[in-house]
Amino acid sequence: MTRQTVVVSAGSYHLPFERLRDWMEPWVSRHPDVRVVVQHGPSRPIEGAENHDVLPYNELLELCRTADAVVLQGGAGGVMDMRSIGRVPIVVPRVPVHDEVVDEHQLIFTDRAEKLGAVHRATSREQLWILLDGMLGGRVDTHAATPPPTPGIAAAIDLLAAPPSRIGGRVRMRRMTHSIRMILRRRRPRRRP
Repeated sequence: MTRQTVVVSAGSYHLPFERLRDWMEPWVSRHPDVRVVVQHGPSRPIEGAENHDVLPYNELLELCRTADAVVLQGGAGGVMDMRSIGRVPIVVPRVPVHDEVVDEHQLIFTDRAEKLGAVHRATSREQLWILLDGMLGGRVDTHAATPPPTPGIAAAIDLLAAPPSRIGGRVRMRRMTHSIRMILRRRRPRRRP
């Protein structure tokens, strides 16, 4: 039987994330049969895990792509990376306590991301452990199809990719009219009251 792997990343933020470390270390000691690879940044290493200050980006993505479970801090960058490779990670949001982060943006972001089905959010040690055990036991989703771009974004991409000669006359005229208006606005003398 192949050994299961969990990847844990506190991100590359300059502040330590000791709470994530403190929540993971007892779980790691109770699961010696699981390979746990940790990017801990300025936090202390986790005993019993393969610890790295920072992993090269492509190596971290490849580890996450093949892992049985992924645990991240609640930053948007890591969540977007996981979405791009079809993963649904567990996220532990940093909070503005003990200097983890400056404000509550990760709490707000991860709440919304969870409602969209992009992440599993853990705001307590117990939730984290339940989610990890569920992922390793096959009861919690770890993968999701990459969603197609929204129609508006897809249309904008098509329009920007089209050479100017293939863009319809109306669109060219609107672009030209807009450009002329912007030039004229810059050249107008300002009226004094």
